[in-house]
Amino acid sequence: MQPFMRVRWVLVVVACLVTAGTGTGIGWAQSAMAQIVTDPHGRFAMAFPSSWQIATKPEGMVALLAAGPAEGGHGPRVNVVVEPLPGPMAPATYAAHAEQLVAVAFRGYTVIQQGDATIAGRPAYYRYFTWEPNNLPPLYQLQVYFTSAQLGFVLTGSTTNDPDSVRRDMPLIVQILSTFRVL
Repeated sequence: MQPFMRVRWVLVVVACLVTAGTGTGIGWAQSAMAQIVTDPHGRFAMAFPSSWQIATKPEGMVALLAAGPAEGGHGPRVNVVVEPLPGPMAPATYAAHAEQLVAVAFRGYTVIQQGDATIAGRPAYYRYFTWEPNNLPPLYQLQVYFTSAQLGFVLTGSTTNDPDSVRRDMPLIVQILSTFRVL
């Protein structure tokens, strides 16, 4: 299997990980973006509210897992996957490769919106979508794809797919993902 194709399998695993666990704490509107987190290999940095729990991983493709305070048993989640690419490629090409498995593996996968973007001066591709994990509430997710030389970055923000959770969590998830910087 080609290295950049492995991200598709990791996305399935990560999607399950971001739905697990709960926490308690204050709402996002009361949290400042006070935590600057750098990945253990110095490949990227991003900021999170002080109320979020964050874990970085020195090994494997999943480099960062973060969980926000839970309301009603579920809270927002963010993760970052990093993988080597076979060569330089546009973020949209990288996203298209990843979507091939997601569309098949995620039950009820429905794209809401997608397209090219520029985040902090860097080309990106984004996709909002919903899907239905087994034995868990449906999810609303945002994925943002970046590439740098021969590295691919997939940032995923997740919340429960209900109007209150989406209104409450997605603005903060967008704010967090917009702080991502390739180092």
